[in-house]
Amino acid sequence: MLPELVTDVLNTIASDTANILCVISGREKSLMERKYGHIRNIYIAAENGYYYACNNKDQECVFNRFMNVKDWGWKEAVVLDIIKSYKERIYGSFIEIKDSSIRWFYKGVDTDFGIKESNELVADLENLLKNLPLEIVHEKDYVEVRLIGADKETFTKQFLEAYEKNRGMPDFILCIGDSRGDEGIFKVAKEYAKKDLLKNVFCITVGEKMSLADYYVSDSSEVAANLAEIVRSSIEVSFLY
Repeated sequence: MLPELVTDVLNTIASDTANILCVISGREKSLMERKYGHIRNIYIAAENGYYYACNNKDQECVFNRFMNVKDWGWKEAVVLDIIKSYKERIYGSFIEIKDSSIRWFYKGVDTDFGIKESNELVADLENLLKNLPLEIVHEKDYVEVRLIGADKETFTKQFLEAYEKNRGMPDFILCIGDSRGDEGIFKVAKEYAKKDLLKNVFCITVGEKMSLADYYVSDSSEVAANLAEIVRSSIEVSFLY
């Protein structure tokens, strides 16, 4: 979630209607609306793009589903039962349930034991879910089951395609992100630039680490400083976080 300082700068960027601003997060839509719903001329994507809203002067911040899902039986009947069994027997673990995904966190568990149990959970889930439109994401402190396509990479691709269809080629794209999930955003932006020979595409990751991004900043204060420089320029921005 973006800090207040960055949010203030985004508000200034969005006030120029020549800019297109999009904030993409894995957080739920209620939190995203509370955090960014006051900003006009902004696109907000919650749950990695499963929900999206366009907040402009003629429209309130109303979230719509980016995906049309008819069968939710997998969530209660299959996934939740097995994940609950791990939560109940592994002290310190917990579950986070969203509309598009279920996560089992083991960051409060002994490291070696948590890794062992998370690998076992992934193996169990792979056997159960192989015929369902779901994917399993295994990160360093959680295991997530989510709908295929409910990810930042898919949303970014369709967002850029819609932008080009409605407004033509952008002059400038800036992507800033701090998590592994944001690597999909960088991937799409780079592919988009290569396909359309767009030179002014910049991908920045927060923190020095292996990344598809070409640049990095140390922390959120540097994010705010760089965005403040953009505010001073009359250029078109597509900001994806």
